[in-house]
Amino acid sequence: MSQQKTYKKGEYLFKEGDKITHLIFVQSGGVNGQLIRGKKNMDLFQLGSMQLMGEMALFGQGQHPFSAVATSETKTFEIPVDSMKQQIDSSPQLFKMTIKSLAERLKGSLADIKSNRLEKDSSPCPEDQVAQAFGRIFHTANHKSEKEKDGSSTIVWPMYRQYAQRVFGESLKRLEQATNVLVKLSLATYEMGKPEDDPEGADEIKSVTFKNLPVIEAFFAFYQYHYFKNGKSDILKPDDFSANIVDVFVKAGSALQPDRFGVVTLDFSEISEKVKSELNINLNNDHFARLEQKGVMTKRRTIADKVRLEFELKDLQNLLFTWKILKEFEKWNEKGFVDLNEKDEKKAKKKENSCPECGAETMPAQKFCGECGAALAPKTSGQAA
Repeated sequence: MSQQKTYKKGEYLFKEGDKITHLIFVQSGGVNGQLIRGKKNMDLFQLGSMQLMGEMALFGQGQHPFSAVATSETKTFEIPVDSMKQQIDSSPQLFKMTIKSLAERLKGSLADIKSNRLEKDSSPCPEDQVAQAFGRIFHTANHKSEKEKDGSSTIVWPMYRQYAQRVFGESLKRLEQATNVLVKLSLATYEMGKPEDDPEGADEIKSVTFKNLPVIEAFFAFYQYHYFKNGKSDILKPDDFSANIVDVFVKAGSALQPDRFGVVTLDFSEISEKVKSELNINLNNDHFARLEQKGVMTKRRTIADKVRLEFELKDLQNLLFTWKILKEFEKWNEKGFVDLNEKDEKKAKKKENSCPECGAETMPAQKFCGECGAALAPKTSGQAA
């Protein structure tokens, strides 16, 4: 049914990738169309009274291509897409052709605006450049390196830089920092040495060894698929809650022999105890639903009166690796460089004020967890606030 809504200043009407369910007419107030890239918002355009959003759903587009936030108190009139489609389908052919032509023109204009904004992104490595950066690393190393017996690949540093820049047009600064990400995650190592023309000078990088090029290839292929596919970008947003649970799954699964399909089977009660012990999380259906939204595919089956947890080990390993890289990219874009001396982050320990279901931090007077929605037991006068 059609409905009127009121949004407060700063409230999102929808976010990029959300399913388009309604055509939204702005009646009063204002809306800012924007792209959310990491911790940065990139403004695209402003919408005011009598302007429309969601019209591309009438011609097959399923997700919103941008986010919309109210810039002041905003009132809207929202019509279900299906209702509007019925009205258009019953209209004269010339009217339908006119509407479709205008919608396609708007779609093209929006694509041009998005492209222009992304090109002007001053981040060290914008999100739309992540797959390219690692693709260039992979293809340079794969083509010019010497393959070792242990499966690693070593390339002389000057050749690595020259080839990536000359053939792929890669920025040397971005190439070096992206390589630092791999070194930081122990997927690559540097061989250091003195400059040939200055034996007394400071050590410099002589060569770089990549320990597992197929893993790097799998990462940039996975990233570009999900980044450029509508509705899939949430998988690429690092989530400590999901990553910590998957880390426990992967460590437990790595101790087992996968079957011929690459699937490992864990005792559900045992893995639940591990998650509870390490993360203070009581696994439930909501947690698995949240994991599935992040691309973590598992199956629970009852075998011989015991519940088992099954998953493809390699898939979860690759997903966990993807999140680790993306966490480093967030830090890189925030700091402007990759800090090789940064200490590993430790998993959050159980806090005095935390949710018993997901372990998220809570406030003493809070009634429901803001992370998972679980009801929180009230503090008694004898408990610490």
